[in-house]
Amino acid sequence: MKRVMLSLTVAAFLALSTYAQSADSIIARYVTAIGGAEKWRQVKSLKIEGQIEVQGLVIPFVMQAMHGKGVRVDAEFQSNKIIDITTPEKGWAQNPMAGKTTLSPISADELKLKLDELDLQDEFVDYAQKGSTVEYLGKDEEDGVEFEKVKLTTKNGKETTYFFDTKTNLIYKEESTVKMEGQDVKAVAKNLSYQTVDFGIKYAFKVDQMGMMMVTNKVFVNATVDPAIFVVN
Repeated sequence: MKRVMLSLTVAAFLALSTYAQSADSIIARYVTAIGGAEKWRQVKSLKIEGQIEVQGLVIPFVMQAMHGKGVRVDAEFQSNKIIDITTPEKGWAQNPMAGKTTLSPISADELKLKLDELDLQDEFVDYAQKGSTVEYLGKDEEDGVEFEKVKLTTKNGKETTYFFDTKTNLIYKEESTVKMEGQDVKAVAKNLSYQTVDFGIKYAFKVDQMGMMMVTNKVFVNATVDPAIFVVN
C-alpha cells in the first residue's frame, strides 16, 4: 500500500510539474512576443492618450503613470471631468455621472482591486518575483482559433484567466470576476490591434470590454510625469 501511495504521490507531483512548465513556457513565448523582459524592465513611466467608445459616444482620456508609484486617468465628457488616481497607499475618484462630483477617497476594498495597475512592466514579466502565481488550465477554442489558458493570481489576490493565441503567442482574451452592485459579474476583455511602439514593446491598441472599446492613439514610454499629479490635498 505504501508503494502504491508513493507512486500516486510521484505521479501527482509530475503532473503538477508538467502543468507549471506548460504555464512558464507559454508565458516565456508571450513575453518574447511583446518585446522581451529586458525592454519591459526599463519601463518606468507611461503616458497614454486615447478614447473610450461606447454606444456611439466618444470620451477622450489621458493616462499618466509612474511604475509602482501612481496612476492617474483624466477624461472629460459633456463638460464633466472624470478623474481616477491610484497610489500604493490611497486612491481617489471623481465622476459626476456616477454621483461623485468632487475628488473623493475610495474605499480600502476598491483600492486593493486597483493596486495591480501600478505595475507598468507587464504582469507576466518576472511574475514570481512580484509575488504572483500561475496555473495552467489547458486548451480552448473560439471562432476556430486555439488558445492556451493560464490563470494568474497576483499578490493582492486578483485572479484572471488569460487566453494565449497559440499562433501569435499574444493574449487575446482576459476573464475575471468583479463586484458590481454587490453581485459577482464575469468581466471579459478582448485585446485587439497589437502594435509595437517606438520603445520596442508591443501593446494592444484596442481593448473590447463587453461592448465598451478602449482605443489607444499614442503611447509615450518613459515620458516625464510629475509626481505631484498623484497628490490630493
